[in-house]
Amino acid sequence: MNKLYTIFETSLMLHISESTLYRWIHQKKIKHVKIGSRVLFSSDNLKDFINKNTINAE
Repeated sequence: MNKLYTIFETSLMLHISESTLYRWIHQKKIKHVKIGSRVLFSSDNLKDFINKNTINAE
């Protein structure tokens, strides 16, 4: 099963502030899971997000 990460854990992993992460959620820039009032992020979605935002050197 996919591990789910909290806002706090995800912001630490991506080296961004929690407010930036909340803004990305609101703008639908990052996939997330909502369970009740909790917002969580699956490890697979985070890997996809990082891969899609990786710029390769030429």
